[in-house]
Amino acid sequence: MPQLALKYRLLLYGSMFVFVILSMINVFYACFNDLAAIGCYGLTALTFAAGIVCLVSDVGRHIKKTVKSVAAVNPYVSRMACDDRLRTVVLSVPEVVENVLFAVLNGVTGIVSHSAWLGTLSAYYILLSIMRISAISQAWKISQMTQDPVRKQKEFRVYSQDSVLFLLLALVLAGMVILLEFSAGGKTYPGLTIYAAAAYAFYRITLSMINMIKVKKLRSPLLMIIRKIGYADACVSILILQTALFSSFAQPAEAEFVKLMNGMTGSGVCVMIFAMGVQGLCAGRQMKERNG
Repeated sequence: MPQLALKYRLLLYGSMFVFVILSMINVFYACFNDLAAIGCYGLTALTFAAGIVCLVSDVGRHIKKTVKSVAAVNPYVSRMACDDRLRTVVLSVPEVVENVLFAVLNGVTGIVSHSAWLGTLSAYYILLSIMRISAISQAWKISQMTQDPVRKQKEFRVYSQDSVLFLLLALVLAGMVILLEFSAGGKTYPGLTIYAAAAYAFYRITLSMINMIKVKKLRSPLLMIIRKIGYADACVSILILQTALFSSFAQPAEAEFVKLMNGMTGSGVCVMIFAMGVQGLCAGRQMKERNG
């Protein structure tokens, strides 16, 4: 994306900081009327999202410069920088580790606290881990193949298989949303860590959108499904963050509003992931027919 001039970047970051502070003041002291509060929250969301996109872009440019300088003297880094397939697969490995850890943590916590919501969240991370491990393991096998038509057919098969798992993932998420609506559920973060979690969630959704746009140019079904998994995971992280924000800041009198917002966001995420699965199945069938 084009780089903003320094003065405009500083203006954006300053506006983001001001609106975030105003929103926090209103959360704690309720000093704005309803119309002003809605406007403040809306501007906070817009400036925060734009600021994260700009920050990711700035950091990305610096990382690229550093990588290029290191790649000039290190053949392994050079291969990572030039090989989109290898880079995508390697960078997916830490995400698998993260998903497995979250699955275990939420599962154990759910059993100890008798929380059905945490149990369902653990099931979500288990399924996500299976999808990522399957894609990465198949990517390794495909990299050993020498015949391009065989490799393509294998990629189409992986794309279709993981698209089916997207449908199952949507069902698991629907269970999470139902529990949010009719029983206790939602994440909590201690103290100020919720702000770090919010920044990380917005960073993930921004990065996943950028990666989805980039991977379309590569025309690789395998890389596309890996990026789609990352995008779905980032969207769910926004839903989980929303539950944490409501858990930390919502008042008891706002219980019905919290249920409404969680239901709307959760349903939107479920529908989107289900649609990604359906689209993946249709696209996979079309790719197989075109490549015979």
